[in-house]
Amino acid sequence: MKVVRDSKFRHVHGDALKQKYEDLRLSSKATESIGIRANAKFVAFPWESGGGGALAVIPVTRYGRLPRDLPLITGHTGPILDFEFNPFDDNMLLSASEDLTMKVWQIPDEGIKQHVREPLLTLEGHGKKVSFCTFNPTAANVVASTSFDMTCRVWNLTEQEEAFKIEIPEQVMHLKWNYTGSLLAATSKDKKMRIIDPRQSKVALEPKIHDGAKASKVEWIGNSNNLDVCNKIVTTGFSQQAERQIAVWDMRKLGNGGGEADALNLLSLDQGTGALYPFFDPETQMLYIAGKGDGNVRFFEHVDQEPHLHFLDSYSSTVPQKGFCFLPKRCMDVMSHEIMRGLKLETTSIQPITFKVPRKSEAFQEDIFPNCASGRPAISADEWVSSSEARPPVLQSMKPGEAVQQSSAAAPAVVSVKDLKKQLAEALERIKVLETENETLKAELQTAKA
Repeated sequence: MKVVRDSKFRHVHGDALKQKYEDLRLSSKATESIGIRANAKFVAFPWESGGGGALAVIPVTRYGRLPRDLPLITGHTGPILDFEFNPFDDNMLLSASEDLTMKVWQIPDEGIKQHVREPLLTLEGHGKKVSFCTFNPTAANVVASTSFDMTCRVWNLTEQEEAFKIEIPEQVMHLKWNYTGSLLAATSKDKKMRIIDPRQSKVALEPKIHDGAKASKVEWIGNSNNLDVCNKIVTTGFSQQAERQIAVWDMRKLGNGGGEADALNLLSLDQGTGALYPFFDPETQMLYIAGKGDGNVRFFEHVDQEPHLHFLDSYSSTVPQKGFCFLPKRCMDVMSHEIMRGLKLETTSIQPITFKVPRKSEAFQEDIFPNCASGRPAISADEWVSSSEARPPVLQSMKPGEAVQQSSAAAPAVVSVKDLKKQLAEALERIKVLETENETLKAELQTAKA
């Protein structure tokens, strides 16, 4: 009889790297956001400032102590509640604020050298403070946002306009796109999760998920090899006895009556007080759970059969985290068998955490590094808005040297209003010159005929 379950990831372990980012002056503003974002080039986090909200954006390689006079993004007039990098453009950052706006920022390749106040563009439309903003994972330049005005809106950045608006009856506590970028899941203050179909402008499902009053969070499960798995959802929340819970749901088995739904699996963890943030890795089918105020990160393996989640291990430390995020999969050091790398936001520093599969071989391990998201869109914003199509992410090989180089024209560029006005002025000036030349040629032709 087999006692130990077969798994390539049973011995995954997390280790803190020696290099870290230090002397941070973090904003004291409490938000429901994960508090830190990173990609292949930059790390972004909220910085303590006097008036409105400020974001620090530093190169991912800039370890060590940060200067007191760090150049910041300071264009918002109110605190920043959420922010996220564009998955198809490492230099583009989106921020949502209490000043009722979202702003898109273009970060130079060498990083910010002086305070940035002028955004690439500003998205206005919400009537109250904007709580969440998130990029579509497969469609270029499509963004979803939620606000205290009880709406969820989807924006087309290419056209710089609102594409869809969905009314939500309760304040949203978390917002996530699914793996194919066709649906949104939003957990709310009324203990319900709402599955939103933005292109139908409606809430498709709204089951009750966790009984506790504290904030619940959501994450979609995804898999390019088995799109059937993409109907599954993981939520974290609290029981009536204030126990922290993880639940796995199948969207096809959720009732639409607004009542209790049956979870595929419901795990009770502990009596912790901080919200649990779930992060799912489609390539390894691993789920990472990081709690605000915790010093640990638990990780599980997802399987398609009961019990759906198997606990593997946890990374533990004595220092609590104020936030946690993961770098894109294409940034991993595959030759050291690194399957994920997280950034743990502490009170005055950021600690990188590497998660590795112990292997003796130094060769590339194809079985633990299947193809990953390439950072190139599967569909344009206009195509996505005008159809009901759902496409999985464009993948690339993780084998060194075989990755498809990300084209600079992979996603349509977002042009600022200032640049559009400049282009329009230049075009009008050119038309004026051509009209003058035309009149001159007509006059010369008339003279020649005479």
